[in-house]
Amino acid sequence: MVEDQAVLPSTEDKILSAAINLMEKKGYKAVTMKEIALAAGFSEMTLFRRFGSKKSILDAAVEKYSYNFCMKKIFEEDIIYDLEHDLTLIAKMYHKYMNQNKKIVILSFQERHFHPEIGRKAAENPKILKEYLLRYLSEMKRREKIKGDDIEANVMSFLWVNLGFFMAQFVAGEEVSPMNETEFIESSVKLFKSGV
Repeated sequence: MVEDQAVLPSTEDKILSAAINLMEKKGYKAVTMKEIALAAGFSEMTLFRRFGSKKSILDAAVEKYSYNFCMKKIFEEDIIYDLEHDLTLIAKMYHKYMNQNKKIVILSFQERHFHPEIGRKAAENPKILKEYLLRYLSEMKRREKIKGDDIEANVMSFLWVNLGFFMAQFVAGEEVSPMNETEFIESSVKLFKSGV
């Protein structure tokens, strides 16, 4: 019988994880290649051989950690055109994604003025989700399951409410609200449903 063995992180994974942790805490500019190497457990030479520069490490981290977006499956396989059910699934996946990638999301906010490409990369997933939601609510309107005419405003409201909760939890935790993610999703979806 073969025993399951845990998959160990690769050299690249260790370097990228160390870089994101340091950059999220100190900012991109303040972190040195030496600090990243030390935190990752490798020599600076290994970092330079693998990536060439700190900027390349950042680019690789953004690329790796910002593409775990699984909304396509929900919209293609799990939607049943019941607004409360569907928006709950979507909100749960959104928060799962945001929490898995919170350091890169926060880093993209911190570095957007100095590295606008990070902001552009980070904006790709919300743009994709917006398109899915626009198509979904348009179809709900066609099926006469919602009344509202301004579908884009409804989509943006849904996105901003979820982003706002994520940011408030990340920045202040329970100091803003003791409501947990499950309670938030349930109440916000019901509120959204009553407005459309």
